[in-house]
Amino acid sequence: MATPSAVDLQHQVPRGSRWWRLVFLLGPVAVSAVLTLLAAAYPGGNHLLALFAAPAWLLSGLIWISLLMTRDSGYRRSPWIVATPLIGLITLALSNSPLPMRAAFLISEPALTGYAQSLPEQERSSFGQERVGLFTIDTAQRWNGVTRLGVSNAGGMLITCGFAHVPDGRVEDLGVSSFDHVTGDWYATCTDHD
Repeated sequence: MATPSAVDLQHQVPRGSRWWRLVFLLGPVAVSAVLTLLAAAYPGGNHLLALFAAPAWLLSGLIWISLLMTRDSGYRRSPWIVATPLIGLITLALSNSPLPMRAAFLISEPALTGYAQSLPEQERSSFGQERVGLFTIDTAQRWNGVTRLGVSNAGGMLITCGFAHVPDGRVEDLGVSSFDHVTGDWYATCTDHD
């Protein structure tokens, strides 16, 4: 009696089952990639999202290795098996570039500009969380035409990050540890409190 070939076995797998196998293979890495790119969309990164992204990457890596090591699962012969490391490499490259933060900022720029212009001129900062565009602003300060907006959960334990609208380009007067030009008069800023 002849044994069926691998091609015959693939044709015997119901179509719906193939989709579930693909979701099982790509679902965990897709969730990990989304969490990582969302964390990278904040100025200085979002440490809370990064805390969730790290175990998600570990889980998706373990799932990928277990599927690769399983002899008769059919995943080893599937061309989709290379998607997991490929998505990981693309996510790594994107998260280490300024693209996610700049894209999130460009989506939120009209709302941030309107919010910055609505603030009264004052020397001291105002505190309180308000959703502006894609970001949650927790501190705001406007003086002499310069506006600083602190973004909630951006940066790290001892680093606070946000955006600054500096019309005259005098970013050095802000007293921040680092700044990066985003677009127009807007800068991403971080202050190291260490």
